Amino acid sequence: MSGAALALVTCTSALAFQTANSAADSVVDTGSAAAISPAPVETARPPADLARWADRISGWTDVHREAIAISLFDAPSHGLPDLDHYARAILDGTRSESERNRLAGLAYLRYAGWLEYGLIDATTRAPRPLVDEEAEVLVRRLQRAFDAGDAIEAIEDSTPRVRDYDALRLEMMRVMAVTPIWSGVAPGASLAVGDQGDRVDQLRTRMTAEGLLDAAWRDGDPFDVRLETALRRYQGGANLAPTGRLDQATLRQLNLPPDRRIGQLMANLEQRRWRTRDLGRRHIWVNLADFRLEAWENGQLAREHEVMVGQQASSTPEFSEDMQYIVLNPWWGLPTGSARPRFQSFRRNPALVREYGFRIYDRSGAPISVYEIDWSRWDNDWPYRMSQPPGPTNPMGEVKFIFPNSNNIYIHDTTERDRFVSTRRDFSAGCIRVRDPLALAAWVLAGQDGWDRERIDEVTAGSSPRVIWLDDRIPVHIAYWTVVGDSDGEVRYLNDLYRRDGVVIDAYLAAYESESGEAIAAVRGGAGVISASFD
Repeated sequence: MSGAALALVTCTSALAFQTANSAADSVVDTGSAAAISPAPVETARPPADLARWADRISGWTDVHREAIAISLFDAPSHGLPDLDHYARAILDGTRSESERNRLAGLAYLRYAGWLEYGLIDATTRAPRPLVDEEAEVLVRRLQRAFDAGDAIEAIEDSTPRVRDYDALRLEMMRVMAVTPIWSGVAPGASLAVGDQGDRVDQLRTRMTAEGLLDAAWRDGDPFDVRLETALRRYQGGANLAPTGRLDQATLRQLNLPPDRRIGQLMANLEQRRWRTRDLGRRHIWVNLADFRLEAWENGQLAREHEVMVGQQASSTPEFSEDMQYIVLNPWWGLPTGSARPRFQSFRRNPALVREYGFRIYDRSGAPISVYEIDWSRWDNDWPYRMSQPPGPTNPMGEVKFIFPNSNNIYIHDTTERDRFVSTRRDFSAGCIRVRDPLALAAWVLAGQDGWDRERIDEVTAGSSPRVIWLDDRIPVHIAYWTVVGDSDGEVRYLNDLYRRDGVVIDAYLAAYESESGEAIAAVRGGAGVISASFD
């Protein structure tokens, strides 16, 4: 059994084993359900009557109405439905003041509600109506903005502050101003250096349109090194394996139609609106689609780490939980699903148990020899469990970061560190493997007495497990975002590794079309129609 085989396991248990008098005591991590804030609205709660809440807004002035109306023209830049009809009606001096106040209140609740809570529900993907508690929050926010003399503050306070949200907004405005015309490549076999024909010309045209290749080429030119380099750059930016070959995964990415690409951008803006506004003074952010972990402190990026994530068959979920402790020199407790194949290997070759240092326990927790296993019970109430102590073949490596959760996902070191050279890193069985984990541990433990980097290195140089509880919990946010903004303001469209985008995009576009039509109908239909509910 190779080290790689040992590392490729189902990550469904966060067991930190400690040794005491040569026996292994287990610490089992359990946690609450996966969370994306704000929490999904319970289906039993009725939508808020927005007309009633709009009537509660007092203190409207011409200046306040105009400020809200003008802000509505920005809705498409957020990927939200067009509210221009509301804006023009609010600014229409032929309408009565009471009608314009009512329109302004309804439009504000609709727009701020989308910004604050999203257009669709994060869990059900259904259109998301406001409930009374949320409408009350928005009304109070607007009243405070009135008191401060600037109604726009209420809109700004509802806008997500995720660091690349503004970059995606700028991309949305660019796309709306000049809708890109992406030239596709006809379906067919993979292409590589030396190939030529119409499909090579199409690929070269696309790379030129992407700005990755100059236009000094002629139809019929063969696939050359320059085109290969351009394709590698494209693949790397999308987090595809930069092979320089036009493989099927790259072909799918290239051939996403413009409307689908815009839908992807809209859905990614929406996904940012689902996230909690308070990520934590110190927090860890993982974007699975970008194979990247970021450590943030006081609004500044403190560290970046490459990560490996789950394979498609064992894809890593999205959720947020608090890191509570880390384990240096962790034991590896194999969950049942992963242990059974190893037991089969040990049945064929019992010497592997000693070679890899595995410990086997019966149902009472007593250690037993591999030669004491009752193999007749293999398919009938299997009573054995298995663990591996710290060491060079332990796939947990030198440290685990534990944030208890119902998914039993955690961050850990790995013995397969050479695989970080790959651009596409979906190698794990669900958990997140991090590069340079001891540096991350030093950041996590910064300020905690007795745990500087020197002390961490001293412990990991040995073989004794050590659990370190954090003085202050650190929120860990795991997301799956396929459009990201870099520090220089550039936007990258990533490979949809887990094929999760389609459901979100379809649901979002359906809600988008519905809300766009309702906004027009509401303004044209008069006050009675305008009072229709948010959904």
